[in-house]
Amino acid sequence: MLGVVVLVGVLSLCGAFPFGAPKGACVTMTPFHIYGNLTRANAQTTASPYSVKVGSNLYTPGAAVKVQIVGPVFEGFLLQARNNGNTAPVGTFSAAPTDTKSTRCTADNDSMTHANPHPKQNITLTWTAPIYARADIMFIATIAADKYTFWLNNTSPMVTLAPGYKKEVNHV
Repeated sequence: MLGVVVLVGVLSLCGAFPFGAPKGACVTMTPFHIYGNLTRANAQTTASPYSVKVGSNLYTPGAAVKVQIVGPVFEGFLLQARNNGNTAPVGTFSAAPTDTKSTRCTADNDSMTHANPHPKQNITLTWTAPIYARADIMFIATIAADKYTFWLNNTSPMVTLAPGYKKEVNHV
């Protein structure tokens, strides 16, 4: 009987990631949530009710940019800034609002995620561009309304490196 209780407890913990996205989700942004029957929950194919908005369409190296996830209440998310066409996060996040936290995918604080499954809505996050920035960026998010309902590829408009800073062609 104790073995069954332990197994059920372990399976329920494996079903989702209530305290933040796992490192394994960093590149694909896929949460890998599991139903009770051990099948994987799939991303929604309908239009996302969420949008990722930015406080400015230009940025300068080392400057802060406000980023918002706007839409209905949600429980979980993973947000990154990426150079156009790249899968590695760039820059850092700071000043995490309530129920959120920064996390590490390739460098400290390069991604933001949920700290718990408490309901969140219309959150504002602070991203700081790397001081060596040489490319346009966009923000990309996976947003989970709940454990089994999530949308991939919620993207912001492109945020352009301000004039006067040298862009690298095909920066990856």
